[in-house]
Amino acid sequence: MQQLLSLLMSVLMLFLQFAANFIGGNIGDITIPTNPETPTTPVVSSDMRWPLSKSSYISEGYPTDSAGNYHGGIDIVLSSGDSEGEPFYAVKDGTVSIALNDGKNNSGFGNCVQVSHSSTLSTFYGQAKSISVKAGDAVKKGDLLGYIGKTGNAKTAHLHFEVWSGAGSSMERVDPLKYVKNPYDDTWTKPSDTEDMSGKFTFGVYGYGHGVGMSQDGAIKLANDGKKYDEILAYYYPGTSIKTDSATPKNVTKNGATVSLLEFLCKTVAQEIGESSPTEALKAQAVASYTYSKLYGYGSGQAYKASFSYTGTNVEKAVMAVLGMSKASDTPSAKYVEYNGKPAETYYFASAAGKTASSTSVWGGEEIPYLKGGITSPEPRQYSTKTYTAQEMYDLIQAYAKAEKVTINLGKDPSTWIKIVSHDASIDSKTGYVIKISVGGVEMSGNTFRAKVLKYGIKSHCFTVSYK
Repeated sequence: MQQLLSLLMSVLMLFLQFAANFIGGNIGDITIPTNPETPTTPVVSSDMRWPLSKSSYISEGYPTDSAGNYHGGIDIVLSSGDSEGEPFYAVKDGTVSIALNDGKNNSGFGNCVQVSHSSTLSTFYGQAKSISVKAGDAVKKGDLLGYIGKTGNAKTAHLHFEVWSGAGSSMERVDPLKYVKNPYDDTWTKPSDTEDMSGKFTFGVYGYGHGVGMSQDGAIKLANDGKKYDEILAYYYPGTSIKTDSATPKNVTKNGATVSLLEFLCKTVAQEIGESSPTEALKAQAVASYTYSKLYGYGSGQAYKASFSYTGTNVEKAVMAVLGMSKASDTPSAKYVEYNGKPAETYYFASAAGKTASSTSVWGGEEIPYLKGGITSPEPRQYSTKTYTAQEMYDLIQAYAKAEKVTINLGKDPSTWIKIVSHDASIDSKTGYVIKISVGGVEMSGNTFRAKVLKYGIKSHCFTVSYK
């Protein structure tokens, strides 16, 4: 009996060691081989099949992703752009070594499957919505393994697929495309390689026409009509007064960097109201921007034209005037809008999200008398259109994805890239301020899309979008 127990224990230890060679010995924190292979002749003549059964393409390749980070496999998505819930299959006969369907991170791979095809070859499928097999199952090529999802550290739905070669310390991740071939589209890997990029995206944008807060277009018209900046501010924030801040900072923090207050306001004013606006409108914007920053902080709520070269411009002259400066080296002493001994809530287009609404539903109505609404701004609500080619939109989206370190999967058909999910119907049942928009399956607010994807290319997040 003792000999039998010893034999069983030996077999068990051998099995555990074999498993550890492939999965790192800890299924809750999978250790994945990270050493890239030395390039060899492609092995696309192998008997492995493609893991999906519909037209699909590679959104991120091996051995680095689009951001230049090491990527041990390939990410596969449907060409239709909708991969969530799509089944994926075993690429070759084998035995399921591990099947995690616990909804945990699992080293970033979420729900995942490893199939051992021999003692020196296995395949790995990660970030699934759910797994349909369990450890120990024998599978045939083409058997269902699970469904595509976005678990682990995935931001969008895709199948993460890897091929592992070798065993123990010699095991390494190898190029999957040396073992599998896409039967649907062997060469296409990104939309810019297709003729579908000839179309255009058109945004129909509603802007300004505020019922509450300062309208930049209105400020421009008032300035052109001869109004001074303090009169413009009094018009939009009735009952307030202009004060001088004895504690004006010389430098502030914006986007993690220290910049002078002069630079911060010049770049904010240029983006918010436009660098070619009349001087008194620029001054009004500078005071409103400083007041808003004094109340809410210098890093939030306002657009910022980081690339603007402000030295010697009319914007700099206007900002220096409200900062009490005659030259850039002077110590600033800023003007700000005050109400009842405190900085006023100087909402305006970008910081207030540009919404035409009453203060009752937005800022509390009578609690803030100077924002009680009812002011007739001297300009009507405007409608404009902005057009981007498919290539321009692709580049903007990919730049956003790289900056935010997210993966955005764009299908071959650009008309599927952008979809308005919800809006507030402020214009009509089909049009309003965009609450949520989907970009290649990644959802974000309309304001985020306007600011971070389009880089303020449209003046409001009240818009429609079409492609043709």
